Amino acid sequence: MNSRRALVASLVGLAAASGARAEPVVYRFDPPHTQIFFSADHQKFSHPVGRLKVKDGWFQFDAGDVTTAKVDVEIDMKSADIGDDKWSETIRGGQLLDVEKYPTARYISKSVEKKGDRSGVIHGDLTLHGVTKPVDVDFTLNRVGNDPYRFRQKAGFSAKATLRRADFGIDRYAEVIGETIELRFEIEGLRDGGAAKEAEQEKKPDAG
Repeated sequence: MNSRRALVASLVGLAAASGARAEPVVYRFDPPHTQIFFSADHQKFSHPVGRLKVKDGWFQFDAGDVTTAKVDVEIDMKSADIGDDKWSETIRGGQLLDVEKYPTARYISKSVEKKGDRSGVIHGDLTLHGVTKPVDVDFTLNRVGNDPYRFRQKAGFSAKATLRRADFGIDRYAEVIGETIELRFEIEGLRDGGAAKEAEQEKKPDAG
């Protein structure tokens, strides 16, 4: 009788363990290894590529259930650079990004949709140039593992998105700069359970 009870208890415990999910892990963006690239048509001659830097932020991720993922990232708009000082200043200037008035942008997820074993779509809101609009980001998980130089767990992703710059009030030079902006992200984050709590205390970017 006792052995039967022990067997039942063991099976119940095994079932509970197999049904349990790992808690999502919070990561802080690792700025040196996180890059944002933007590209737009230039008079139909080419699609020059520029770069932006992440200022701060965090994301939550569980490889066993990507739908629990969350992200909150602040982007340094003053870092906008297309490889030429004059044109970089033009992009950062008042007729386009106006970084003196809007020095940061912010993207906050609302939900995450699973597409494959290692991929999905983030549905979230982007606050850019004083305007908040929904933007979807397609992402692919590259790897979760330990960084041998930082001695901490790290997660890495590649992602992409598109937006219409006029939706954010950036509508000058339509005859020169294409309407659609293509975004590409290469992302790394270091495990940091306190990152989300710190972000809650930070001031959100001025929406104008």
